[in-house]
Amino acid sequence: MSGLNRPDALIFDLDGTLWDAAVPTARGWNQALEMLEVEERVSVQGIRSVAGTPFEGCVEILLPGLCPPTEATLRSLDDCEKAAIIESGGSLFSGVDPGLRSLALAYPLFVVSNCQDWYLDLFLTRNGLRECFAGGDCNGKSGLDKAEMLRRLALDHNLRSAVYVGDTQGDLEAARDAGMDFALAGYGFGSVAEPVLRFGSFGDLTAHYLAEPSTM
Repeated sequence: MSGLNRPDALIFDLDGTLWDAAVPTARGWNQALEMLEVEERVSVQGIRSVAGTPFEGCVEILLPGLCPPTEATLRSLDDCEKAAIIESGGSLFSGVDPGLRSLALAYPLFVVSNCQDWYLDLFLTRNGLRECFAGGDCNGKSGLDKAEMLRRLALDHNLRSAVYVGDTQGDLEAARDAGMDFALAGYGFGSVAEPVLRFGSFGDLTAHYLAEPSTM
């Protein structure tokens, strides 16, 4: 965060920052691969390793033997992933639910992710967190990359000092490209290659941003 100024909004990445849905995602993908009679399989850790990558990019990285994937293959993977997450959901990181509810009383909150449109909607609905957010965007909805989504969000909501909270180097670079400060969810899936404001838990993040401006 630049100086001691209080941000005018907090924008959150989703996977690796607010929740972890890698287990049902891997299960759904593997069910689809079995139905497609494809021998390749994905692991939970593999799904976590591509968090922050748009859906088709995840497929290309984790299933190179299917590239280029057909529309039918992508649809099957997407449908089975959705069914698996509807069935069991992901796991919110510790402190996310109460933290978001407290932060929403002090800041406009947004979410920006490279996930599918249904995925973001399911996250908000399943966890009862829609009321916490003033808005957001995802690659599956707008087709934009993260930096452009962040720029458009700032323009649409007249944000001048927003902070993007994420867990990967790509999140940091997107925030930088959009002219935003960045905070690292150090408990998440990824890491960054340079010193940044880092939080070891969502509770620490909440306490930091609810502190008096003179102590931030």
